Amino acid sequence: MKKRLVSLFLAFVMVACSEPSNLDADGNLVEGFVEGVHYRTLAAPIPANSDNISVTEFFWYGCPHCELFEKPLHGGISTMGDDVSLVQSPAVWNEAMKLHAKVFFIVQQMPGKQQIHSALFREIMDLREVTELKQQQALLADFLSGYGLTQQEFNEKLNSADINSKLEQAMQLMSSAEIQGTPTILVNGRYVVLNESASSAEQVMEIASYLVELERAKFANP
Repeated sequence: MKKRLVSLFLAFVMVACSEPSNLDADGNLVEGFVEGVHYRTLAAPIPANSDNISVTEFFWYGCPHCELFEKPLHGGISTMGDDVSLVQSPAVWNEAMKLHAKVFFIVQQMPGKQQIHSALFREIMDLREVTELKQQQALLADFLSGYGLTQQEFNEKLNSADINSKLEQAMQLMSSAEIQGTPTILVNGRYVVLNESASSAEQVMEIASYLVELERAKFANP
């Protein structure tokens, strides 16, 4: 499979283009983000599931840049207003990532889900050398047992119709948005932030905030 993870902080470099620079002397993004430079628009926007403006992050627990992105992601979302909802959606390109995505959806149904979610980055990164999926599954079951989920409950949930349905939906969403790297931001099912146009994770969130404002303007002027 030719899919590859895009390292966020390696991709955040300034690139030359024919448009005027959108960085000031200190390297900060200024107004006037450009389609095709800072973001791309989906040819077929993905229908919204709520009245809120969604900011979706595609991530993988085995991606260290996704772990580093957690703080600026949540910090940026906190400044965008009550009409903005954060959605975290696991990226899936292989069987191991299917397992990790299912674990994410299981954790979303557990008490203390944010604490467990944060801890899973390090846990799954430590499993990258474990190539046998059944062994990974057993180790993840043991990890979640520390948060009150028994091994039997874990295995039942892992193979449940509910979790499998959520996995299929996540894979379809990723395919519809043409996502090829993690972490990647999709705003309201319409705009994908281009990481290479920013020099930091915070600047990615500035672009996302600008795109949220574009969507607000559409709602205000239908």
